[in-house]
Amino acid sequence: MIGLGNRYRRDDALGVTSARALGDLALPGVEIVTDIVDPLTLLDVWSGARLAVIIDAAVTTGSAAGHIRCCDLDELLSSAKPLSSHSIDVGRTYELGQALGRVPEALQIYAVDVADTDHGIGFTAQVEQALPRVVALAAAEINRVTSFSA
Repeated sequence: MIGLGNRYRRDDALGVTSARALGDLALPGVEIVTDIVDPLTLLDVWSGARLAVIIDAAVTTGSAAGHIRCCDLDELLSSAKPLSSHSIDVGRTYELGQALGRVPEALQIYAVDVADTDHGIGFTAQVEQALPRVVALAAAEINRVTSFSA
């Protein structure tokens, strides 16, 4: 489980906070990773994993804050505009990982539309409400893959 974002940029802390909440669930075999700064670190984190789940805040226009989007690998690679955590382009990092043989068996991304990424701590009300929903979605996906392949 990979939580992207900056814990000191209000709603952008969603990925990190979600990852920690998933860690509190103590799901067997789940490793929690946060504080990724360099996109190439993703290659080390997800290489050889059965499933990599990424949760990230997404700054968008046209969507309401708190809206959760589930993106699978096909969506990510076919998107004209890559899903990016500011400077981290997950799609291109995945493609590099494919070329190097350093990718997970499956990749699921949850992007939550956010309203405020200014300096500070604390979520906007909409993102606060989305937090338990995205954690539940990620946990369900982890449980689905784990029980399917067991």
